[in-house]
Amino acid sequence: MGLIVPVYVFIVDILLFLAIGYALIFMLGRMGRYDDDLNTLVKYSVLFLAIAEVGRVFDLIDDFCCPEPARYIEFLSYFISIMGVVYTVVYYISLVEKKYIPSPPKNVRKSSFGAHVVFSKNRLLDVIELLKNADFPVLAVTRSPGIYKGFDNVSTVWVTQVAGGVNPTALHVLYDVILRFVRDNPGSAVLIDCVEYLLLYNDFRTVFKFLTSLKDHVVLQHGSGLVIFVDDLVLSEQEKALLLKEFEPL
Repeated sequence: MGLIVPVYVFIVDILLFLAIGYALIFMLGRMGRYDDDLNTLVKYSVLFLAIAEVGRVFDLIDDFCCPEPARYIEFLSYFISIMGVVYTVVYYISLVEKKYIPSPPKNVRKSSFGAHVVFSKNRLLDVIELLKNADFPVLAVTRSPGIYKGFDNVSTVWVTQVAGGVNPTALHVLYDVILRFVRDNPGSAVLIDCVEYLLLYNDFRTVFKFLTSLKDHVVLQHGSGLVIFVDDLVLSEQEKALLLKEFEPL
């Protein structure tokens, strides 16, 4: 059984088959690794890549024989996989917007917070107490998003090195996310409960500049509140004094 297409067409078909197969294996290896939203994206990707790979198989078959029947299956698989790619891209962009551009309900009051620091060893209790009567939009930049479940007015940004969050070294990304939030939600409040974690990956000077710049934009420019939580045991006396010059103790 010989080729019924030019050799270069067969080579291209083989390369496409291998490329889609590699992508399929790559995504299969990532199933079940992430949160529900990202796992759904992975499942969609696996499904539509598998359909595309079936199309490539029939494309290889019609290089040798049976071009007409094989092309019907090719067309169907390509149509489904292309529609799937469109859907997956839209789903991915929606997921990114949900993760990085939180937008809680607008029909809430404005916060009266300024810029505050909480030197807390019992952060969970302090956060819950702070949010108990809050009915304005809140963005929590946190290592523990689960703390904020049950608060309908709170959106979270997970600071982590794994996929689905913001890397602790990417302070510029956090900065952009927070500014977008306060622009869209005037009179809101931003809580940062992971200052110690940021200090593990950045020096104090870098984190301090990040926090003071946020204060200028969030509080002074946009009229929102900024509350940071940090255990003072991780700070030197000089570092604590610098924070108290910029943030009122709460």
